[in-house]
Amino acid sequence: MEVAAGLIKLKPDSGSKVDEWRDTMTSRLDEALATLVHEGAQIESWFRIKIEGQDYLLWYMRADSMKKVFEVSQTFKHPIDKYHYETMASITAPDGNIVAKPLLDLKV
Repeated sequence: MEVAAGLIKLKPDSGSKVDEWRDTMTSRLDEALATLVHEGAQIESWFRIKIEGQDYLLWYMRADSMKKVFEVSQTFKHPIDKYHYETMASITAPDGNIVAKPLLDLKV
């Protein structure tokens, strides 16, 4: 089992686009969950945070293989994947992807 996490620094005034993305993902939950199954992922979580006045999205994923997750998601077999990547591209600040280095992941 592999884990990955990171921060996405948001462009200014992206709040309404983030809300729209959340609402769309929630309304298309069956499709989003089918994508996780296809990718071999067990958990995908998203959080909105503010650090020193700057807005970010924090994401976390647990999957059999992160390589497989990203390869499968780029095939856009599920239209929700294309929507997700296009939205993230439109709201991410330049040099806004900060990948976290896993240090400890405890699971019972």
